[in-house]
Amino acid sequence: MITTDKSEHLPETRLVIACAQTSLGPRALSDVADILGGSVDWDYIIRIANRNAVLPLISRNLLHHWSDLLPPEIRETLSLGHQQQVQRNMIATAGLLKLIDAFHSSNIAVLPFKGPVLAIRAHGDLSLRRYGDLDLLIHPADLARSIEMLKANGYSPLTSATWLQKTTWNISDKKDILFTSDIGDLPVELHWKLSGSHFALPLEEDRLWARAEETTIAGRNISTLSFNDLLLYLCLHGSRHSWERLGWISDINELIGSTDTIAWEQLTAEADRLGCRNVLGLGLYLVHDFFGGEFAIPNWERIKNDRMFREIAANVHSSLFADEATNWVIGDRYAYHLQLREKLTDRWKLHLHYLRWYLKIIFTPNRSDEGVFHLPRWLVSLYYVLRPTRLFYTYVIKSKSGKKRRVP
Repeated sequence: MITTDKSEHLPETRLVIACAQTSLGPRALSDVADILGGSVDWDYIIRIANRNAVLPLISRNLLHHWSDLLPPEIRETLSLGHQQQVQRNMIATAGLLKLIDAFHSSNIAVLPFKGPVLAIRAHGDLSLRRYGDLDLLIHPADLARSIEMLKANGYSPLTSATWLQKTTWNISDKKDILFTSDIGDLPVELHWKLSGSHFALPLEEDRLWARAEETTIAGRNISTLSFNDLLLYLCLHGSRHSWERLGWISDINELIGSTDTIAWEQLTAEADRLGCRNVLGLGLYLVHDFFGGEFAIPNWERIKNDRMFREIAANVHSSLFADEATNWVIGDRYAYHLQLREKLTDRWKLHLHYLRWYLKIIFTPNRSDEGVFHLPRWLVSLYYVLRPTRLFYTYVIKSKSGKKRRVP
């Protein structure tokens, strides 16, 4: 467990980490009991656990193991919150099953792979994982039909899908469309691949579907990603989003713990072939650092002693348990992503992605530009020329005589 955090909340941090898993060993049980015997900042614990999407696990463990040590008001808060989470997740599961039936009725193959499916596969309990949407994977060829089917069932795309009518080649740069429900169901993320082109996991081939496995939800057999594909995806998803939630690390810990038979050599070979060796290694290192996991992967000792993984983990820990949520600046995120890319083609894709991002920042006007220039409506197009000029003056010329400024 990382102990680089020098804040006043070290005991609370240890409690959150210990309770963010379904099975607590003797050491964790003893440690949490000792923490609960002292002064505890409950506001911090609940706020951090909620921000890190592990409050269902924290609540279940505290209520199950140490209910008598909890202040009455905290016990009531956790109990009520857990009951509400159970209700939300049951409703979400019913909505997922209804959607699967709708896809099947339209002869569209679909693979749900997070949400209730991951809760059952990894945690063994629908109530122990928080999810705010339903992730569904389809074949790219079925995208247009899937959009129409979702619209017919009360869903509306949050972003425009008009580009589909113009051309289909550019779906390779995208990965999903988010739909909101007109009838109160959870939003749906409709995926035709698992990741964007800049931080890609090239698993969008037919073998994804050929290797699909089944899991049982509410007595129904549901097709979903294979164990290996899901584990690699979870490592990539967390890495792409800079591991902004402890819940993502907990998911990997629980998924690995859900089976006694993992083909580590096959998984390593697959990660090497896909250029995801660092992504897999970082995910496993974080599980080791936070939850003490040890794995029979062939290069495990190298992973545990990797300086890059150790430094990233320290930054992740500081970010997860900071009093206020932190946002990465674009340059730091760029450098972090670049560290994890192994193949030359993947590094060039990343460079192009961030180049486009930087150009968008440089040439897209905002309210700061409008406040400086006050152009009439018929001259608004000039903002696209004036903004880079203003930025050059402010951050190149003027900054030479002042402090470094942050781009607005």
